[in-house]
Amino acid sequence: MSNAAVDGIVLAAGRGDRLGLGPKAWLTLGGRTLLERAVTTMRLVADRVTVGVAAGDVERAQAVCGAGAVVVQGGATHRETMVAAFRAGSAPWVLVHDVAHPFLTADLARSVIAAARAGSAAVAAVREAASAYHVPRDGARARLGPNTLWLVRRPFGCRRADFARVLDSVAGEDGLSVLLERVGVHTQLVPASAWHIKVTTAEDWSLAQAIEQQLRPA
Repeated sequence: MSNAAVDGIVLAAGRGDRLGLGPKAWLTLGGRTLLERAVTTMRLVADRVTVGVAAGDVERAQAVCGAGAVVVQGGATHRETMVAAFRAGSAPWVLVHDVAHPFLTADLARSVIAAARAGSAAVAAVREAASAYHVPRDGARARLGPNTLWLVRRPFGCRRADFARVLDSVAGEDGLSVLLERVGVHTQLVPASAWHIKVTTAEDWSLAQAIEQQLRPA
């Protein structure tokens, strides 16, 4: 499958409230902003990259991304930003990433695209070796055995037509795989390395800095 068949979407409009360091897109890791890291990798696997940013960051983001990406104004929520970026493209396949996952590799992105193409949708996920508990807000907790828990990451890949069905017919702020499941589209899990983390809290950011230092060539 050529890059021309894929629209890459990078979500970068979040305020980073839980992290407490300002918008994640503008944090610097390994000498590059998280936005630059995401766009650079997505350019390797998609012919067109669309970036959704906060209203006041459009010009700044376009200067950083250059001619290799289209920058659009995002919305008040994660989903609104994703919809705005989605509607800017036209390729038959869509690959959604975000700046909160700073260690995406082109190989992982291609694996997600390939898995989606073989089925109907796919997402990167990290397999947790330890046991865990599922503790719902209003029910009894359930113990999950070792190697049975998968931590969902990004990117997420699917057909544009299926994505459009979800946006047009399903309400709510649930994740893409949950929404697609409601319309009969099953999401495949694509194994990712344990260091493919999501940066949400200050502790995650400290871990990301440590991982970057370890991955940096000697």
